[in-house]
Amino acid sequence: MTNRRLPLFRLLLLVFLQVAAGMLLGWLVACELYGFLFPAAILVIVLTWRLVNIYRKIIKNLDFIFSAVRNNDFSFRFVDNPLHTEHAVLNYSLNRIKEVLDEAKMKATEKEKYFETVIECANIGIIILLENGAVKQYNSKAMNLLGVPMLGHADRLRQISPDLADTLLAITPLEQKSVCFATESGDVNLLLNCSSMQYEGHNMRVVSIENINKELDTQEGLAWEKLTRILTHEIMNSLAPVTSISNTLLHCNNEPSTMHQGLETIHSTSDRLMRFVDSFRSVTRTPPPVKSAFHLIDLINESVALIDIGKANLKIDISPADTMLYADRNQLSQVLVNLLKNGTEATVGQKENGRIDICSHIADDEKVYIEISNNGGAIPADIAENIFTPFFTTKADGSGIGLALSKQIIRLHGGALYLSHNSNEKVTFTIVID
Repeated sequence: MTNRRLPLFRLLLLVFLQVAAGMLLGWLVACELYGFLFPAAILVIVLTWRLVNIYRKIIKNLDFIFSAVRNNDFSFRFVDNPLHTEHAVLNYSLNRIKEVLDEAKMKATEKEKYFETVIECANIGIIILLENGAVKQYNSKAMNLLGVPMLGHADRLRQISPDLADTLLAITPLEQKSVCFATESGDVNLLLNCSSMQYEGHNMRVVSIENINKELDTQEGLAWEKLTRILTHEIMNSLAPVTSISNTLLHCNNEPSTMHQGLETIHSTSDRLMRFVDSFRSVTRTPPPVKSAFHLIDLINESVALIDIGKANLKIDISPADTMLYADRNQLSQVLVNLLKNGTEATVGQKENGRIDICSHIADDEKVYIEISNNGGAIPADIAENIFTPFFTTKADGSGIGLALSKQIIRLHGGALYLSHNSNEKVTFTIVID
């Protein structure tokens, strides 16, 4: 700063000389010394021209700063070295102004990044919309829920679901809406909540998005559990005395043969019903998983060994090959065996080139997706709607609890089991494990 005192002294000296030259010019006129007026006038003009140039330089630099700020360009810097410019003091002050603006911009940028980080770390999807439906900001969770890599306008979601796009465009502050739409991986149920805010003179809507599939599945499972408990309680209470009395009478050798045969029939029927009801009980009393770490390929190989796939062609594709799971190995084996058994039965007698495919991959969210497919023909729509319903079966000797129990096991693992593809060429059940 010491080196900048010289330009400051020069500026003050220039102002002093300008004032002195003006006073001298006035004194010459007053004394009628007209012979010295011309040199004095030239001196005043030169000093005035220098001051005007300095003033123009200041205005020019200030205008440059305002234009740069308006265009969000802070890359400029004025030369403030006294050895290279005579406007060192002015340029130094302008550079100080630039530094203040730089600091203000940096703080604004840090604040913006802070809020972006907060939004990104949220456990729910967040989308900020302008009044016309344009998307101002969003987090990756929202894009994952909506199934798109990026989003510029809510109307773009019409390609996925017209109902989803209309709901997002129409939702108003303090309103809550739910929307359901189908994807390749199954039905998606979303819950939308809206609030309002103002930013940079714009009215904006902040929409939070939550996937409520698990909550719906949980409620459905609890409803079926309650129903099953009631059914088993009532049926067991009715069958227990019948079984006991018929068994007692069955061992009475003095009874006529007709009574013996009738009682034997009653006993065998009640015993079969008892075993049938006991199988239902397993749906509602599934023990919590005892988790451990193991390789997925080992589990699949063990499950395949328990199933006779007959003439069906088996293909296994695990990616990566060393995929690890942290789950209840016995329970997952039960699920895989059930799905493989159903797939094998679907291909037997229907396809000469029956095929069973087992593949898996790890998604970006680190969830493991296991797909079990067969080419035994599409499941009819009315049956597909009820395949996970307890007691529902199309088999003559089936209990109808296999898929229901499998879904319950996967739900207890915090995952999902659903029919992800259903066509004549391919039927796929997908297991998702967190």
